[in-house]
Amino acid sequence: MPVKDVMADVERFPFLFGTEYYRAPTPEPDCWEMDFRNMRDLGFNVVKYLVQWRWSHRAPDRFYFDDLDRLMDLAAAHDLKVMLNFLLDVSPLWLFDVHPHAKQVDINGHTVEPYVVGHRQIGGHPGPCYRHPGALVDRQRFLAATVEHFRGHPALLLWDVWNEPELCFPQRTPSLSNMVCYCPHCRTAFMDWLRKKYGKLDGLNATWGRCYESWDQVELPRGTGTFTDFIDWREFHLDTMAGEAEWRLETVRQLDPAHGRFLHVVPNCWFSAVTCADDFAMAKQCEVFAATMNGQPGMFQHVLSAGHGKICYNVESHVNFGSTDMHQRMLGMDDILPDFLPQLGAGVKGIVFWQYRAEVLGMEAPAWGLVKTDGTHRPVTEAVRRFWATIRPHASALRKAFPAPAEIGVLRSRKNEVFHFCTQGDVRAFNVSIEAYITALYWDNFPHRLVSGEMLAAGELDGLKLLIVPNGYYMTQAQADSLDRWVRAGGVLLSEAHLAAYNGTTGRHNRTVPGCGLAESWGIRETDSTSSHHLRLGQTHAFDPDAAGEDVRKALKEFGARGGKYFPIRMSDGSLVWGAHRYAVLAGDAVESLGTFDGKHPCIVRKRVGKGTVIYCGTNFGQAAERDPAGLNALVRLATAAAAIKPTGGAVAGLSGTVHVDVLLEGSVSRYAVVVSKADRKQVVRLRERGKWHGLFTGADWKPDGKKGINIPAGFADIMEIAKC
Repeated sequence: MPVKDVMADVERFPFLFGTEYYRAPTPEPDCWEMDFRNMRDLGFNVVKYLVQWRWSHRAPDRFYFDDLDRLMDLAAAHDLKVMLNFLLDVSPLWLFDVHPHAKQVDINGHTVEPYVVGHRQIGGHPGPCYRHPGALVDRQRFLAATVEHFRGHPALLLWDVWNEPELCFPQRTPSLSNMVCYCPHCRTAFMDWLRKKYGKLDGLNATWGRCYESWDQVELPRGTGTFTDFIDWREFHLDTMAGEAEWRLETVRQLDPAHGRFLHVVPNCWFSAVTCADDFAMAKQCEVFAATMNGQPGMFQHVLSAGHGKICYNVESHVNFGSTDMHQRMLGMDDILPDFLPQLGAGVKGIVFWQYRAEVLGMEAPAWGLVKTDGTHRPVTEAVRRFWATIRPHASALRKAFPAPAEIGVLRSRKNEVFHFCTQGDVRAFNVSIEAYITALYWDNFPHRLVSGEMLAAGELDGLKLLIVPNGYYMTQAQADSLDRWVRAGGVLLSEAHLAAYNGTTGRHNRTVPGCGLAESWGIRETDSTSSHHLRLGQTHAFDPDAAGEDVRKALKEFGARGGKYFPIRMSDGSLVWGAHRYAVLAGDAVESLGTFDGKHPCIVRKRVGKGTVIYCGTNFGQAAERDPAGLNALVRLATAAAAIKPTGGAVAGLSGTVHVDVLLEGSVSRYAVVVSKADRKQVVRLRERGKWHGLFTGADWKPDGKKGINIPAGFADIMEIAKC
């Protein structure tokens, strides 16, 4: 949804600044009066309560809302609006007496019994199987009863229908050993899902490479060795989760259309498609979108991209994280500004803390608090007070100001993520590659967004001039065809090795790479490939150790002795960069060599295709950035230049890649700029964005002219109000 379409929502959904307060049974009632007076004094405008299924649904026909009723009244009395957040992953004590077969079943056939975890202290985690029909009816009944009970309360602002969607807690780190759910209800639903996808059994057999003679013979995937069946299995559960989100949001819409509805995720840079979390699918039905996050670019870029034009909030800032063994940090304004301001600069429209009073129950105690366990202030309390006192007069204007639409996309396909889990046993390398490009683009001031595999297949690339495909080994035919059309129409593609080498539509590794017909269409081919671990320096004559620096000589000597994850590439400009993990020899008609490993054959090429350009890398520069980001940074700058994309505000830092600038526009008028430096010393930054800039926190006054630089101190972080000259 374009930015202009969100303006109608701007008036309905306020800029938020507040805190989570109540996850029964804490804080206890004797704390409430004092805490609400203090929250009002801090200037907060919103407070969040968790509505827990186990706590508030005491018997099949008995609901307990006494505590929440009093808290709602307290919020109203102290001019605070309320966000009610459902926790349905804590099953009521009576649930499995009524539905004894509703429990989740793991990959080994073991029933997952309800248990206590640190953030679900009342027990009942992880709740029932999402596909059990009786448990579904009871969830629906509880959610409906809650909405009907509170919808008329004057303090109510928003319904948050799902707290951090995930299939079950052990799945946060993907592992076959604790994967769910393999119950009979999931099997029945999965067979229906497969029939809709493949139609006849012959279609499934052809793609999976099986010889089933009836649907009853189809086995639930319990291994990753043939990819497509396992990807289908996780996609089925991803669709189950999306369906769960849809009915929750629809129930609120029907029963209480007057109040906004959404859910909040942990961004996909943390939670994964393997564990059945998909930000894009979850955001689709929301009126606004939100997340648990901090100020790392990867987190808010995932959320804003999935929201795709919707108002987005941070409804669980974890700036105060900690545990019994590691108490939370002592934070001040110098810690708050570089965490909060990048979120506002990216377009996030409010921050809600987790949580107000430090925890006292379980392993999360005594951390997470804006105040101490006794309710008295910490240094972070006063920093937050000062922050909001400074931002609050500008909140209405900030609510209406947005960054310019991104011209760069970074592909993140959930199918490809599950594929990489199959091949590598985890998703770390997949995430590292994506995060490396986000980091490079962010600190070079190139606005960008994540593009889902479904968006690519549907051709939803409007406004993008450059698309980056990290680790794009798996693609469907529809995705590859869409990519081909987009490039030929004028798009610039920067792709890593083995693009579309595995065809998800046929369930086969392609015979030529890039696959799915792209090699033939583009005239670029991987003529041979191997793992970087098989390479040896003796295979190359491209490097002169005597001409290299001592650090390069040392690295080359180590690499030549044993190979490894990283390997050297000599670029056409003479510089030395490092590739990682994969190595492919490239060839093609009229290709321009940009880099080589062996001094003879290119492993990075550029070619004009139709009206567009393909920059194809026979390695993974995203993974190589862990060792040295020079190669990735060079290619990003080359690709952005090919796409004629300029950095935000024309920002050029004296210390390259250390200053980030966001400009927030109201219509076409620049209203605010967020400027953050991660440099350890002062530097000069040139800005082409005109106007008079005034720092709300530092008081700095700038008048950029594109020529004379601005002196920026080390660690600078501020939001600048922009006025016309």
